[in-house]
Amino acid sequence: MKPIAVLVATFSLLSARSIHAQAAKIEVDRFHLEVIEGAEAHAAVNDQGPDGQPAVTAVVSKIGAEFWSVELRAADVNFDSGKTYEIQFQAKVVPSQFVYVVPEMTDRNQASVAEGTTLEIPDRWTDCSVVFHITDTANPGRLTLSSLSANPASYSFSNFRVSEK
Repeated sequence: MKPIAVLVATFSLLSARSIHAQAAKIEVDRFHLEVIEGAEAHAAVNDQGPDGQPAVTAVVSKIGAEFWSVELRAADVNFDSGKTYEIQFQAKVVPSQFVYVVPEMTDRNQASVAEGTTLEIPDRWTDCSVVFHITDTANPGRLTLSSLSANPASYSFSNFRVSEK
């Protein structure tokens, strides 16, 4: 009887660990475009991601006046204080540009809940991964892709996954 109990306990622990480590998908149609202070941009979901996967593409045609901003924001991505999350996705920017990735609150003052990460995105599809150590609960929260307005460019993102580490 003891070997069966040990087997069941081991299986339960391994199953719980694998469920906990599973990544949740963030659908690209959850991202919406925010354009501030005179910048000009538009975004659309298409099937031009890697291997025909859905992608969201934001095309910035004109940067704005001082303090302009163009961002893609995915709502309902919640983050718990004290936890660590990994966000994985694929991206390309034509021409190559930098993108700032940050988790934020959507209530109160819309503050960041972790230090953001700047990634240089090439002009071909590439795998991206960022890790965030959350300092404050964001529920409701969102994932923001920012700094899309440094230069006119076409920014494409696909295959988002978020997992707790």
